[in-house]
Amino acid sequence: MNVTLFSFVYIICAAAALYIRVIYMWMIGDRTAYRSSFMDKVLVFMIVASMVAPLAYILTPYLDFANYTVPVELAWSGVLLIAASLLLLWRSHADLGINFALTPGVHGEQSLIKKGVYRSVRHPMYTSLWLWAFAMPLLLPNLFAGAIFLVVFGSFYMARVPIEEAHMTERFGDEYKEYMEMTGRVLPKLK
Repeated sequence: MNVTLFSFVYIICAAAALYIRVIYMWMIGDRTAYRSSFMDKVLVFMIVASMVAPLAYILTPYLDFANYTVPVELAWSGVLLIAASLLLLWRSHADLGINFALTPGVHGEQSLIKKGVYRSVRHPMYTSLWLWAFAMPLLLPNLFAGAIFLVVFGSFYMARVPIEEAHMTERFGDEYKEYMEMTGRVLPKLK
């Protein structure tokens, strides 16, 4: 078992992230959604599955063969990254409100949000997940438990963002194109 202060931080943060998601999913209620592609479903399944590896690492010895050492100072930077990730996840959801959707596409009466964190970044939830992905190898020093989310989320991001931006451009046209010019995808654009 690999129960450490840092694995405990990871579990607490994972529970908090789940809580944030569930609250906002409850707020949007039952909404007709676009059908996800097969690839989208596979990538979402892989993200969910990648959440199991950390539990296997923490609670069993089965992944110990892939452990590595992280200096404690780096592990603490993982705490800062995951805390920033949670804060940005919450703020992104709060700013997006009922415009949040689980599947790509613009659903019903959704509008283009350009306030709060969306003022400078088009995809702050993905920024949050990148921070999470970089925190995991520092908090969970295991090639499978720590690194798997980085690989899986990276694949998800590369496949999903172009689709989402195509939907947004189709729905909002020039307004979204102007918004793209003014903002960065996951980091604020340097002006």
